[in-house]
Amino acid sequence: MTKLRKFFPTVLAMMLAMAVLLSGCAPAAQPPEPANGPAAEEPADLGTLVPGKIIVGSDTAYPPFESVVDGEIVGFDVDLVKAIGERIGYEVEFKTYKFDALITGMQAGTEFDMIASAMTITPERAEKINFSDPYINANQSLAVVKDSPVASVDDLGAGDKVGVQSGTTGAIWAKENLEPKGVEIVTFDDILAAFGALQARDVDAVINDAPISQDIAKDPARGVAVVAEIQTDEQYGFGFNKENTALRDAVNGALAEIKEDGTYVEIYRKWFGADPLSIP
Repeated sequence: MTKLRKFFPTVLAMMLAMAVLLSGCAPAAQPPEPANGPAAEEPADLGTLVPGKIIVGSDTAYPPFESVVDGEIVGFDVDLVKAIGERIGYEVEFKTYKFDALITGMQAGTEFDMIASAMTITPERAEKINFSDPYINANQSLAVVKDSPVASVDDLGAGDKVGVQSGTTGAIWAKENLEPKGVEIVTFDDILAAFGALQARDVDAVINDAPISQDIAKDPARGVAVVAEIQTDEQYGFGFNKENTALRDAVNGALAEIKEDGTYVEIYRKWFGADPLSIP
């Protein structure tokens, strides 16, 4: 019994020492993950007026790019920008402004972060704001009532009246190319008003971006038709303040993904009823 009593404390001490050694090798306990999984990565700071949100200025009387339906702003531009917002982790909010006030509003930098309003990229505009990569190809077009003898811009001359939207490239083209022929250029605040004047025969034709005019003319109740395309090699871009290149670059990255993975074509089909002839 004496030998057993002497041996037992020795064995116990060895067992305790081994337990301490093994516990030192065990990995430290990790805190449990949140119930909803790992925390989502915070979106990058893109210098917007409201963190995590892109406020978009738009002339919302320009379907199918943007219009107000039952109090909601909808359209091709709206869906495209929302898809971009999802890619970069930002909420998107559209606000309505007159088209010819968008650039001055963007320069002020206090009203909105981005312009999405079927705005054609031009050197003159690019001096005042930054543009995204092009997101749609567009030319000008000539629309008339269906029983009109006018089939091309060559048929317009002295005494004729042509409706355009104020501040647009269609207005610029008409003033440069039709006014010298004696055509009276009549400006309207929005393009739907110009087409209303055409339906009422207060003007003889409307010069406007082809995709817009085709969308308006597809309603048979209007009794109008797009009879000619005017090749101008125009492209639409999103506008940004010159001081915020981070937002522009993020939008360009997301836009490239959307063009590549088929999302762009899906959105285009929804609003124009056909595949795009080309993607810029």
